[in-house]
Amino acid sequence: MGTGQRKDPSQQRSQETVARILSATGQVLRAKGYTGCSTNAIAEAAGISKGSVYQYFANKDEIIEVLIDKIMEETTATFGTQLEHAVAKGTFLKDAALQSQLLAVLDRYRDILGSLLNDAPHVALTAHRSVRIEERCRDLLRTYVTLNPSAIGPGVDLDALLLVLTVSYREVSLEYLRRDLRDRRNELATVLYDMTMGGLAGRATRGV
Repeated sequence: MGTGQRKDPSQQRSQETVARILSATGQVLRAKGYTGCSTNAIAEAAGISKGSVYQYFANKDEIIEVLIDKIMEETTATFGTQLEHAVAKGTFLKDAALQSQLLAVLDRYRDILGSLLNDAPHVALTAHRSVRIEERCRDLLRTYVTLNPSAIGPGVDLDALLLVLTVSYREVSLEYLRRDLRDRRNELATVLYDMTMGGLAGRATRGV
């Protein structure tokens, strides 16, 4: 059951109703932003009564919380598949393609997430929401290092590097959405890639 839901939509009809509510919420957020989003607007867009909305959610923030979790699940699945394909093809970390793909996946939900980051930070992308995709990325990076031991320089603390990369990627992704940096996608992807590979090789200046 999603965060904040009053009623567990175990029956198919209930699941369909919740799906309509979530889809309608996305439509309203895209069209009107967070400030223009209300349970009345959501119910109208979903073609149901406001009472039906309140059967499952107490207010619009609870609906949005569940919607964000759904978006993060879809993002994790999509980008996770891209990561696995890159590993299988041997293209993982060969260039900045994956970093660019990550930002492109976020662009699918820009109209929703950008509005929430700017107008409703209390229901936006907190760290726990991105933990699954971050864990998958860390696991694959560890696998990459295991298969390519020469990729990691002497004395590099992999755990520390993974922590820095995790936080950096998360914050860049949030800023990418918050400020609408689509015209800088390739440049940002390249910097993230260079930072990753530079960190693995231990090329950072030490003793300064």
